Amino acid sequence: EVASSTLKLDASSTLKENFGTRDNFATLDSTRLKPKAQFAREANRDEPSDVALRRCRELLRTVPMEDLASADESMWLPPVEGEPEVPKLEATRDPEGNGLFLSHAWDEPPGWAEHFPAQSFAAAKALQVSSSLREAERRQLHECGDARVWVDCASLPSAVSPSDHPLEQTIFGPYRLPVEELKSFVPRAPETAEILGYTLMHLPEGHSFTGHMRKTEWDDHGRPLREPELEEVSWSIPAGWHFIRNCRVIPEGFISPWAAAEKPEYRPLSEQLRRWCARLALRDEVWLEFTLGSLRAECLLLADTMLTMNSGLVAVVAWNYFDRLWPLWEWAVFCARRGAHHVQLAADAFSKRALVEYHRAMRRLTVEGATCRDLRDRPMLLEALEKLFHCSSSMEMVDFKKGDAASGPGVVKARIVDYSRVERFVRATAIAVFAREAALANSQQLERSDEMGWTALAAELGLEDLHHALKMCKPWDWMDAARAQGGENLDLAYEASCEAWWEDRVLPELER
Repeated sequence: EVASSTLKLDASSTLKENFGTRDNFATLDSTRLKPKAQFAREANRDEPSDVALRRCRELLRTVPMEDLASADESMWLPPVEGEPEVPKLEATRDPEGNGLFLSHAWDEPPGWAEHFPAQSFAAAKALQVSSSLREAERRQLHECGDARVWVDCASLPSAVSPSDHPLEQTIFGPYRLPVEELKSFVPRAPETAEILGYTLMHLPEGHSFTGHMRKTEWDDHGRPLREPELEEVSWSIPAGWHFIRNCRVIPEGFISPWAAAEKPEYRPLSEQLRRWCARLALRDEVWLEFTLGSLRAECLLLADTMLTMNSGLVAVVAWNYFDRLWPLWEWAVFCARRGAHHVQLAADAFSKRALVEYHRAMRRLTVEGATCRDLRDRPMLLEALEKLFHCSSSMEMVDFKKGDAASGPGVVKARIVDYSRVERFVRATAIAVFAREAALANSQQLERSDEMGWTALAAELGLEDLHHALKMCKPWDWMDAARAQGGENLDLAYEASCEAWWEDRVLPELER
């Protein structure tokens, strides 16, 4: 079962303002943000997981696995700050999910050229993504059908403005226009039995409008007092992906304020906007006022549900992977929700020549020290990790102030969260996944250690139970047993023994 979102925020006033009361919409998500809203330490009520899942089914967009696997190294060149992001692959709607989620860090790890002078990081990454996606498909980490992949550079829409973020701006507008103009850029409702709650709009060039509203004054008996005055209305919608947040009929011309107020407002998650217009039998000359939400901000708010809609995680782990907060969050949440056995590592070509860098990465792993490209993401991710792993917190003194004659000296306290649970879990699952890859690539020769030091590292980091489980890895014994059985395919027999050790010995230690 897909769990509800951990990105919980105190936005009850925003819920009422933009989506109506709970009496009208019992399935609304409490993760919506008002600009610059503060995190609540205790959510009033969790969103049902089926509601979050239904919303994500409408928003999830993925690419075919083969398209991503065959992409060249230019696909993995990091975005240039200040330049618009241009999708290199076209993602399409994927309501079923159950595919693969590709997790990676864009930045080249420090010292890459020293370890791999003949190959660029982007070229190596392209090869790793290609081989690992095909290995994940072979392991059937995706569910039935052709494998599809969520990848940020194609599946996450670009920001429609610099302020487009759940902690800064979530509402764009209002915009006023007649119904006839609205129909020119709002898509028709799909002709399916499925009820789609979002009215999505993709405006690659944005949309601009200029027109004139008729302003009419009315007496107490609902009669117009004089000829209406014309008011110019002009606005522009920024380019990008949007959804209709709210829409209502407004007084204009011979539609009085009382008549407009009698028309029920459009709310999302119940019907499409064009169907709402048809249900109210609105003529083309009737004027409306609507607000927009950004699809990117909506995806960020539903990030963990969207992540765990996928049944497999392909993690491109260079030695700076856990230094970035988004990849660390993706790994921690996916392994906690789905399990480490659904992870496919894309790191074997990297790790053999830079093994010491990977061991150092495990030792220095820290949630507080992980960085974000967009600093606005940081409080969202930290809040989610704190809630999911039930991290403890306390008020601690962080500074001392001298004060003045009236107030006197004092201390400055701050809320400190202990993320040791997260760090221990991520270390344990990462070492276990690396050890599995090392076991599969083992030479299977007697008196030769090919496990690349992961067993010893588990003991060094205090993961005693995991250390004991990893010591049960016996490559030479497994291959010797396969030869004794006289099977035709020794490699498959060895892999079966390796997977049995992983499932019977290692996974139970990770699931405690």
